[in-house]
Amino acid sequence: MKIDYKKYSLLQLEGILMEVSQEIEERKKLEAESIRQKIENLLQESGLSLDDVYTEKDMGVRSNKVPMKYRHPADPLIQWSGRGKMPIWMRDLIEQGATKDDFLIRD
Repeated sequence: MKIDYKKYSLLQLEGILMEVSQEIEERKKLEAESIRQKIENLLQESGLSLDDVYTEKDMGVRSNKVPMKYRHPADPLIQWSGRGKMPIWMRDLIEQGATKDDFLIRD
């Protein structure tokens, strides 16, 4: 179905867009509720729970945290694992003459 939008004013098009956006959101909610209900019914029929079906790994939950490798010299609560982008505090202190080894956690 092709609609000729050129015949509508900007105000009318914005109104159409708003109505369509609201309808899409409403349908998403209804679809999600329908799927949720189907899942609940399947779980009840099988006698299983979501925890039985999905493990933490399935849910994207990480079980092991990366140990912290570096610590801010003035505030020991500020730490960095050494992964990802270097924190600003460390970059600034290195620019002032410190080295990464100065911040190593040696415990």
